[in-house]
Amino acid sequence: MLLACVALRTNLTMRELAVLFATSSSTAHRVVVAMTPRLAARAAAVNRDRRWAWVVDGTLIPTRDHRGAAKSKNYRWSCNAQILVRRCDLLVIATAAGGPGNRNDPIHYRGSTVQLWCQRHGRVLADGGYRGVPELVTPQFRRNRIVRDHRWRRHRRRRARVEHAIARLKNWRVLRDHRRRGHHLQTTLQAAFLHNLQVTLRDNP
Repeated sequence: MLLACVALRTNLTMRELAVLFATSSSTAHRVVVAMTPRLAARAAAVNRDRRWAWVVDGTLIPTRDHRGAAKSKNYRWSCNAQILVRRCDLLVIATAAGGPGNRNDPIHYRGSTVQLWCQRHGRVLADGGYRGVPELVTPQFRRNRIVRDHRWRRHRRRRARVEHAIARLKNWRVLRDHRRRGHHLQTTLQAAFLHNLQVTLRDNP
């Protein structure tokens, strides 16, 4: 488990991990492949209490496997990831990753597990890019422009919490340069439930 966590945190190559743990590259690879799904399975134990406010947003994860990725606004081959967090403490509620990064967030949001949880909640904050999605609370538009009044400023301050959560998730360097196959991206992102463990230990020392 320690080897898998180091791989997620530092994004070292298998050769570097093998030297660090005094083992072979193939053994390091087998450990990472075996332990990452087990860590991801722990994400199912998250407390999804709907009385708390939630926020959803998308982010781009640079991916070296070009079969499911696309060149996006960061000029790199990336995949899109949808992240749903609890606003009060930045706990990750659900994630959905995969698909080319040159598509808009609502395209990846629709039909994902994140959408199912948002529909159950009923009122989840999102930015203007999710305009037209009925279960999300987005800024008010007038003539295709956001109405920048006091309600928009309050909404912006509350929604900014998800940006903080994404920044903390990307402390796990594997989400800054995903070397594994593209179809493993969802599992890798779910394994960042370790972020939730950090939040829990912070709030309950």
